[in-house]
Order: sequence, then C-alpha cells, then structure tokens
Amino acid sequence: MSQKLSQEVIEKIRKEVKDGKSKYQTAKELNLRKETVYRHTKDLPSRPCGWPGIRGETLELLQDILTKGYAVYSNYNTKQKYITLRKYFPTICKVKMYGKNIFFLEDKSDLATRVFLENIKRKIISYHELRQITRVFGTSLSRQEKNEFLSKSKVKKSGKNKSFERDLYLKNDDSLAFFYIRNYSST
Repeated sequence: MSQKLSQEVIEKIRKEVKDGKSKYQTAKELNLRKETVYRHTKDLPSRPCGWPGIRGETLELLQDILTKGYAVYSNYNTKQKYITLRKYFPTICKVKMYGKNIFFLEDKSDLATRVFLENIKRKIISYHELRQITRVFGTSLSRQEKNEFLSKSKVKKSGKNKSFERDLYLKNDDSLAFFYIRNYSST
C-alpha cells in the first residue's frame, strides 16, 4: 500500500537526503515507510555507509604486519580484515594452518615461514609437513635449515650449550641488562 504524499513532503524528503541524511534516517525522522522515501529519492545517490579506510582491529593487524613483516591471529573473524587490507595493499598474503591465520608481506614470506616453524607447539614435525608448510608459504629452506627444524626436538642440549647459544645471541645487544648478563652472570 503506497502512501500519498503532498509535494511539500516530497520536497522535504529530497532536501533531507541531499543535505546528507541517509534515506533510512529520513524515513524514520519523518515517520514514513522507508520504501516511500526510497521511491521518491531513487535518482539521488545514497550516503556512503561507514568510514572509508582502515581503522580498529584492521589497523592493528596492518601495524603488526608492517613492523614485524607478519602477524598471527587465531580468531576466525579475519576474512573482512584481509579483504580490506588487500584492497589497499595487494602484496599482503594470508595463509591458514593449524587453526591460525598468518598474514605476511609477499617479500617477507621467508621470515614468516621461519617464525611459523619456530613457534609450532608440536614436538615432532615430519619432512612431509615441513615441505607442505614451505609450499603453502611459497618459499624454500636450505638443507641445513630443514635439518634444524626436523631435529629441533630430537637433540636435547645441555645447559652448557644453551648458555653458549645465549651468549652468541646477546653478544651484539648493547642494553644495560644484557651487558650485566654477559659480564657478571658467569661469575
């Protein structure tokens, strides 16, 4: 059932929509059916919905990707965030493995692969899984790196080797805390 409107009301509807109000909001304020307002303003463009751009959780995701080169999210509400990011940054890629969404830049796929492999919570990883992971990320690892990832759980290192490795990592760090660890922890 169509509402009969006077020319004054129709002009008021059109003026409200031209001034920037949404068609739905105009219908609500004038106590009209939204179909009536849409019918009388179908030649006028609708107000764009939402704010164009990146904000909120999508912005946080982008910041993680740009600072670290990758981002790992375990929640499943990332599809729209990924679509928004791809719209503005076509070099962002997404991989889903073991229930986690991993976002990374195309040129940082090697870094994302290594970080993903280092953070796998499983003790045993097979050669087949390693090959599958590198294929999903579109990267390759050297034979030495593959052996390191395959044998990371097999070899138990003694405390002496761990402290030696820690010293190698801390050798180039110049913070006061690491200076203390390097110079005074062995005494």
